Amino acid sequence: VLQISESAKNYVKTARVHLVRELKNLSVIVQNLNQKGVLGEEEVSLIQAEKTDENKRRMILDSVIKKGEAACYELLKIIDMTRKRTLGRLPFLSEKTNETSRETKFDLHHWISCFSFKEEPQMDRNYLQGILGQKSGCHLLHFSLFILVGKPGIGKTALTHEMLRLWAERESKELDYMFYFDMREKAHITNVKNLEDLLFTVFSEPDEGKDEVLQDIKRHSDNVTIIFDGLTDLSSPVVEKLLNKDLLPLAKIIITCRADDEDEDLFSGNFDRVEVKGFSEQTIKTYLSATLGEDQKKVLSNLELITLCHVPMYALMVAACVSSKHVPQPCTITEIYINIVRFCLQINSKTKKKDLNSFISTKTEEILSLAEVAFLATQQKSVNLTNLTCKDSCVLSFLKPLLIKEAVTETITTHAFLHYTVQEFFAALWLLTNPDKIRDVFQQCLTEEKKHMKHLIPFMCRLLNEKSPSLMKHLIPDQDLKNTSNWYFKELINTFLPHLCDTST
Repeated sequence: VLQISESAKNYVKTARVHLVRELKNLSVIVQNLNQKGVLGEEEVSLIQAEKTDENKRRMILDSVIKKGEAACYELLKIIDMTRKRTLGRLPFLSEKTNETSRETKFDLHHWISCFSFKEEPQMDRNYLQGILGQKSGCHLLHFSLFILVGKPGIGKTALTHEMLRLWAERESKELDYMFYFDMREKAHITNVKNLEDLLFTVFSEPDEGKDEVLQDIKRHSDNVTIIFDGLTDLSSPVVEKLLNKDLLPLAKIIITCRADDEDEDLFSGNFDRVEVKGFSEQTIKTYLSATLGEDQKKVLSNLELITLCHVPMYALMVAACVSSKHVPQPCTITEIYINIVRFCLQINSKTKKKDLNSFISTKTEEILSLAEVAFLATQQKSVNLTNLTCKDSCVLSFLKPLLIKEAVTETITTHAFLHYTVQEFFAALWLLTNPDKIRDVFQQCLTEEKKHMKHLIPFMCRLLNEKSPSLMKHLIPDQDLKNTSNWYFKELINTFLPHLCDTST
């Protein structure tokens, strides 16, 4: 039994005259109604036999209305999920009013968005016509720019990858386009000169008919979705034009960024902001139960570990640490990263645990060389590691290769850390070996341009701690570390406490 807040049958009946006049791509509607069991094969044949589209529309609507509430609800769902095909493009504001009669034109897009659909645990993929069907309410009709905001590791990138997966696995045979760009790997994006370069050189060039594909993208920009993952600035003129709707005006643009990178100049105009919150307390329990079974109690009884698990990426790491039976369990993300660094060095060098500390000391120069590159890249808000001189395979195990297409037959290989927070960890490590620069970084954190450097501070606080697991004491002399620790925390408080007091008042 359908339990919805308003009658689907009445909703369809009140808009019947407009639907008879404006519904498009009737084959899409008929096919979906047939798949859902609303229309039988004989009814489909009768509809198809009608000579005019207007008669087909009348027959579809009258048949569905006659079948009652459930059938009308299915029709509304079909229209909602196929709206860009069955309702055409969104009307511009000037088109909604007839200039001569001053009568307001009935907006079917607004009409379908205002119907109160019941909450469903999973969207039926038979209806998917692109990844963002603008389904969640009337206000979304005014936006084609979506900004996903969240903490590091909260799942912004994972969410965009899920969008890509759903798009790739969709059953729809309708032609549409989705492009994904990791903006942290932006060295090859900043220099593009036009839309064609961005889509076909940076992303992927079609096997044939490139000009035809580009023209189709431009003519039907409402069928295009572009994801800019990790956008921090508008150094690319082409990206800026896409955000300003100078190119592909009807395309859906999806941006992910940290809250620190939200900027009025960067994100001006109409957009829909979505905050990615991470795991709720119940989701944490469900996840740990599925991954750890009875061992979940070790996490649920530890407040520090529970706090970490609100960030999905950290929940994965905590589960991995508990599964390894490591005692004691790491309670901060820095401790987890120290363990990851030590473990990677151990397995890639085939060093025994008892000899690992000595081995780390022999790799000080290579590790600090990588850490310096991480620091310089972090300052520039980039993950593209340039000027990488280290060639040691053990140290390079923390990186992934990036292939950048320079020309049709030429690519160059650069590197990036497996996750941006790992890069920040190494940047913090390098900063502690160069304590004379720490005060400058503290001051940078108070500026708009360099405020992202504050993410290094929690890593430095734990790296200065002498307790196990240890890393810094194998890279620099103990006394140097103690000397930095003696003034570091006092300087930290003196720099940021007055600033916090000023903002609170």
